Amino acid sequence: MESSAQPTSTSAKLKRIAAIGVPAVIESIISVVIGSIDTKMISGLGKGAVSAVSFTSQPKLIILSVFYAMGTAVSVFVAQALGRKDSDEANAYFQTIFRLTVILSLILGIACGLLAGPIMSICNRQPDTVGMSVSFFRIIMFFLVFNTVSIVLNAALRGIGKTSLTLISSIAMGAVDIFVNYLLIEGHCGFPKLGVVGDALGTVSGMVAACVISIVLLSRHSGFLTLKGVFTRKSDPQVMTNVREKAGNTVIENLFTRIGFLLSSIIVSGLSSDVTAVYSVTMILLNYSFSFGEGMQASVVSLTGQCMGAKQYREVKDYVRLARVVGVVLSLALSAIYILGARGFFSEFFQDEEAIAQGISYTYVAAALTLLQIIRIINVAAMRGMGDVKSPRNMATLCVLIISPAVAFTLTSVIPWGVWGIWAASLTSQLCWFVMSCIKAHQCMQRVLAP
Repeated sequence: MESSAQPTSTSAKLKRIAAIGVPAVIESIISVVIGSIDTKMISGLGKGAVSAVSFTSQPKLIILSVFYAMGTAVSVFVAQALGRKDSDEANAYFQTIFRLTVILSLILGIACGLLAGPIMSICNRQPDTVGMSVSFFRIIMFFLVFNTVSIVLNAALRGIGKTSLTLISSIAMGAVDIFVNYLLIEGHCGFPKLGVVGDALGTVSGMVAACVISIVLLSRHSGFLTLKGVFTRKSDPQVMTNVREKAGNTVIENLFTRIGFLLSSIIVSGLSSDVTAVYSVTMILLNYSFSFGEGMQASVVSLTGQCMGAKQYREVKDYVRLARVVGVVLSLALSAIYILGARGFFSEFFQDEEAIAQGISYTYVAAALTLLQIIRIINVAAMRGMGDVKSPRNMATLCVLIISPAVAFTLTSVIPWGVWGIWAASLTSQLCWFVMSCIKAHQCMQRVLAP
């Protein structure tokens, strides 16, 4: 069992943040790099293939949002139990959420796979690419359980600070995914050329590899969590109540967020495939920004949760303050890299100068969004670690489900700004989300520190 004793000096706290955050950041970056390589491999099939695969992202993430919420809940529960040095409590929550994940993912995966046609006909309004979207989405959904189990296992490990273990499964997923893509997208080493279907099979192969490795790593190396008896352990009614409350609010938050993103994606799909291809590649940059935010989130949730469990409330304030400082430095560095490297980045995906020039102009928006995104993620992670799950839900609902689609629709359908209307909507919603998260995180901290 790991000690829950917290360091007191600023340098020691920064080291603790880095020890958890750096592997988590690398893990998230690997996921984005895999997505970038996938896009690069698919781009050889044409812009239509890039658009087709990109339109499967939001419906897939709507489904996964349920399980990311489960992961967030299990991270908080096990982190607080670690702070109290209570392994039985940690495993009660972990195993309950694990069981729910397996059951829900089997039901949702099969249902969405069977309904892939109707789902993608809503999400993709481009007649020339919708067939490819259906094929990709159906395959991914039928194997959903492998992805969701890995999400929850890795979230539990992050809760106890074992981010170095989750990094291993992420590396394995990427290696397998890229290798199978190489074999099947364009057909190499005697394998058939399957195009988008080959890309989907590569993604599934990576998910299976990551799931198996996550199970092995948790079973052998966690020291605090166990899968032993996971399907025979009797559920505690109080545990189920707490899981419904915390995970339920986070599920609603994630669902509303993803539905909002889906609405924006549907609006984007009304534009030409040439425009959406450049837009989707630009979103890769924001995915990199998000990966750094995710790494910081892992640190903040784990450390604030442990401090709350150990009733070390002053330590909570210090960790949040330091995480924000690190977040600002990271976001400024990323923004500079994006702007300086824009031409080289887009040249990897497109040959025509017009597409490259469009991408460079979009990069300035991505740079502005990066600061808002990373600090907002840190603020929300701090609120969750301190036990506030309702404020993040309400903010996400307002900003992503209401403000972003409303502004996007207005600035594309009413005022014909095209893709710039989408970017304006993103800036508006992210700015509102950022401001509200700063205010709510401060209020939450004041309640925690109140005598």
